[in-house]
Amino acid sequence: MIESITGKGEIKAHVQQIIEQYEQGGIEALSLELQKTILNAKVRFPLLEFTAELLFDAMRPKEQLSLCHKISKEGSIGGNVIIGIVLQKRMTTDLEESFDHASKIISKGGQWYVSDIIGERVFGVGLLQGFESALRELEILKDHEDPWVVRAIGPGVHYATKKGLEKGKVKRAFKLLLELRSSKQPMVKSGIGWAAKTVAKFHPDIIKENAEIIFEDKGTGAWFIRKVRIGLERNAYAKGG
Repeated sequence: MIESITGKGEIKAHVQQIIEQYEQGGIEALSLELQKTILNAKVRFPLLEFTAELLFDAMRPKEQLSLCHKISKEGSIGGNVIIGIVLQKRMTTDLEESFDHASKIISKGGQWYVSDIIGERVFGVGLLQGFESALRELEILKDHEDPWVVRAIGPGVHYATKKGLEKGKVKRAFKLLLELRSSKQPMVKSGIGWAAKTVAKFHPDIIKENAEIIFEDKGTGAWFIRKVRIGLERNAYAKGG
């Protein structure tokens, strides 16, 4: 039976053990102990985020990125939460570096959950904390050769919008989504559509301002229109309309 870890006290005890291994055997020992204990158990995402914060504070900065790549090779779903938080915390000093490593890990992961978990925690938080730099990086990533990386833009914009990114900035981020409205890649359509639906739900007036492009341009994918309409319907329902 897989162990369940349900409290911060248990997490702290495991992390102390992990750090002891780290001090004795370095980053390899840390990665192995983390995998054997926390990442091999059932742990809710908030506790995995707490784990990442504790590890981040205990590690030497030059080894934090190495840990992210080691975790990614193991392929655990929860490992992506830890990766996302470590890269997120490093953004305060180098956002471009965190976005670069996030895109590399997403590309190697090749799964929707890697794209979504890291996309929210790195790209989304990046938009909230350093909008101009983050948007500039996402403008570059929208042309990335790997559709899993392009997909991650969607969870990022979704998360930032849901968490209260100011309307003027949401408007600019939506322009980026519009540039991807003709995609035929299934994974891109799923991620970008998710974000479009969220923008429509929280800011229907942004949809109204772009109605001609969305609904009348023949290049707009039916999938994009469908997601926007769902978002508008949810906005109307929330208002009792």
